[in-house]
Amino acid sequence: MRFTSLRSRSIYSTWFCLSFLLLLMTYLGFIEFFQDSRVEVSATELLKNPVRSDILTNAETIRFKNRIGTFLIKKENDLWILKEPRVMPAQVRTVNSLIQSLRDIKVQTIHEYEPINIQSFSLDKPIIQIDLTTKLDDNISIKVGIINPIDNTSYITVTGHDYIFQTNIFKTKMEKYELSRFIDSRIFSMNIDNVKEFSLYRAKSKETFNKLSQKNSVWSAKKYNTISSENTSKKLTSILNITTHMIIDKQDEELKTFITNYLDNPLYRITVRTFDNKQVTYKVSNLVKAIKDLKIEKRQYFLVSSSDRKYPYVINKQFLNEFVIKYSDLK
Repeated sequence: MRFTSLRSRSIYSTWFCLSFLLLLMTYLGFIEFFQDSRVEVSATELLKNPVRSDILTNAETIRFKNRIGTFLIKKENDLWILKEPRVMPAQVRTVNSLIQSLRDIKVQTIHEYEPINIQSFSLDKPIIQIDLTTKLDDNISIKVGIINPIDNTSYITVTGHDYIFQTNIFKTKMEKYELSRFIDSRIFSMNIDNVKEFSLYRAKSKETFNKLSQKNSVWSAKKYNTISSENTSKKLTSILNITTHMIIDKQDEELKTFITNYLDNPLYRITVRTFDNKQVTYKVSNLVKAIKDLKIEKRQYFLVSSSDRKYPYVINKQFLNEFVIKYSDLK
């Protein structure tokens, strides 16, 4: 009786093992046939970048989405402006890096565009999605699924191609891009090394209150005989690094008149001339009254306009004293 029981258990165990192995082999065959099915293509096809270069060159709208957020960037008058989630000047380095990363895509293998592959490579819920649109309304969408750090590859789909491409991963970790990567919060568009002349005027005066010039990394002042190039560079850098609280991209007639009145009667005017023969003029207002629609409290902010930017800036009052240049700052 005991022998029969042991024999029965042995038979059940054998059948269980055989069934498990059969299921495992079926599953592996399924994966091999569907998920890892690769399209036989020529070496020439593999070398082609599936992202059209003409769209990358002429892109005027970029919608970038990852699991942190969605960011909309548009080119206006040759300047990149972040439109969503808030209106700010866009960080040009980030935009250029994004476009260059798309130019640098290298295809390694090509897979069937099948539901099982789309799901397996997480392309049904992409980690990154980039939509590009040109002035002529040509558009393209790039979806990025699984990013494999072991072999440094990712899986992407591109509008106009019925394939899944296994490619090199982007040099920058776009899946971690957040709002701060897309914002250029600086008011001044130039760096200190490129400043040839910095001229500061008070109110509407035609005579400069301070004029500082740079040549061969040595600074000189119209107002003072001797200044320190190091300290002058440090002081001007503190001005060039002033950041904005917001930009005012939408103005009704009342707000427009309010802004115009302040900027037509500025506290300071600044002209910056660069070594590449570019000149930009800035107007700096006094502290402004409250603006309820913008949640601007009374005398807590001032305005700045720039001749190379479309919209005026709202700046926290803590930065207003930065525009005061004393001899003690330069000597």
